[in-house]
Amino acid sequence: MRISTSHIYNTGLNSMLDQQTKLNTTQLQLAEGKRIIKPSDDPIGAGIALGIKQLIQTSEQYVSNGETAQTKLEVVESSLTSVTDILNRSRDLLLQGSNGALNSQDRNSLALEIEARLEEMLSLANTQTSTGEYIFSGYATNTVPYTKDIAGNYIYNGDQGKQFVDVNSSLEIQTNFSGSEIFAEIPTGNGTFQTLGSSANTGLGVISSGSVIDNTAYITDTYTVTVFSTPAGVQSYRVDGANTGQVIPALPAVPATDSPRYVDGANIEFNGVQIHIDGRVEAGDTFTVEPSSSQDIFTTLQHSIDALRASDQSSTLQAQMNDRLNNGLINLDQALDHLNQGRSSVGTRLNVIESEKTINQNIVVQAQSSLSLVEDLDYASAITDLNKQSVALQAAQQSFVQIQGLSLFQFIR
Repeated sequence: MRISTSHIYNTGLNSMLDQQTKLNTTQLQLAEGKRIIKPSDDPIGAGIALGIKQLIQTSEQYVSNGETAQTKLEVVESSLTSVTDILNRSRDLLLQGSNGALNSQDRNSLALEIEARLEEMLSLANTQTSTGEYIFSGYATNTVPYTKDIAGNYIYNGDQGKQFVDVNSSLEIQTNFSGSEIFAEIPTGNGTFQTLGSSANTGLGVISSGSVIDNTAYITDTYTVTVFSTPAGVQSYRVDGANTGQVIPALPAVPATDSPRYVDGANIEFNGVQIHIDGRVEAGDTFTVEPSSSQDIFTTLQHSIDALRASDQSSTLQAQMNDRLNNGLINLDQALDHLNQGRSSVGTRLNVIESEKTINQNIVVQAQSSLSLVEDLDYASAITDLNKQSVALQAAQQSFVQIQGLSLFQFIR
């Protein structure tokens, strides 16, 4: 077989270049500490590494999302805790105001403190994060949630938007609340109905908040309990519904003249409702049982302030004030229950975020370990390869020098 000089030259050169490429690759691997520098080094391993890197990137993003949500919710939690403290303090002050030994000046001092607490409440409703976002404005994070108009009404300026972040591939966490959701959507009374004595009452009766004792019998309506005296001088009462008509005494089975006798503190039951009236009543006194409505915290506190400043110059006025104070306490209890539900919701979300954060951090650690197994270089093996390749390159270079010096003309001479 005939082998040309150029073929020998090219073969030697290619062998030398191949050894140089291998040596350069190993040197680069040692410098980077990676076995796979480019996909062609190990196509299958490169594909596996890419998938692991994507998993790490996604999990790290979930961790970051969770930390962002955690920061916001911790601000919400802190604010709601402060709001709860204000409501508890206001409730204590309202209870003090129910003490018959206090005079109007004493109660006004209590009202002044609740006024200060009300302003503090407004400030908390307008809480901002460290980045300047309002946490109780819904989507409108640049809008002040609550403002007070000239008439003294508290106006919500935000929307009902809810912001969410993903903390894993199938779970998102709400990071905010609308102001109305926290501060305004609070049922009055016992949550089903509310009770109140008429301001025209001349007796000392105070109606309880009542309860529903039979849900199947309960009929939503506005009821009026009216006290009257029978011809025999006995105090009786009747109950009339705005839509259901006369309820007590029941008609037509029981004549209207057979009205039940009023007993101080005794239960009055009708249509699944149970209430009682404490204190001396007078003929013509009326008490209302009507469906609960929604009331904001600011209005509840303002009504409490007004109740403390109500006149108590007579026993009748004193009874009316006590009725309003009692109503204020009931509504404050509803507000506290509502706030506690909100705080519980925030606490649950924070626990979920912390749990998911731990899970995602563990995924990152495990994935990085797997990626290391796929990508990282075995230094001992690489150094051995480097030495072998260096020797091979030197041998190729030496043989190339020797071969290129050979020529047929040397033998002709």
